[in-house]
Amino acid sequence: MPYGMGQVRTGSDECDLTFTVDLIGVRRDATRGLQAGDVLEVDLVAGAGASTAVCRTTDGATVGALAAFRGLVSLLGCLGQGVRFEALIEDVGATRCTVTVTRAEA
Repeated sequence: MPYGMGQVRTGSDECDLTFTVDLIGVRRDATRGLQAGDVLEVDLVAGAGASTAVCRTTDGATVGALAAFRGLVSLLGCLGQGVRFEALIEDVGATRCTVTVTRAEA
């Protein structure tokens, strides 16, 4: 398990977030071909009364969702403001994917 799993670090402003978590609802078909070191896009998905953050491959396949960690509200708010984040894959299997999420370079 990566150091700091589940801990959210903040930097110079409220959207300068860094955290390592396991994705939930990992899709087996989307993990094929992925490996540690690959980068996923973090997107905001607005639903009926709730928003969710998901990690997607560069071709748009949803790998899994970011949920149930301290800092989720901040992440959703920042994504809603148009701040971009990326997720570096730390470990990946058919039904598990651990990522480190950071603010994307401008």
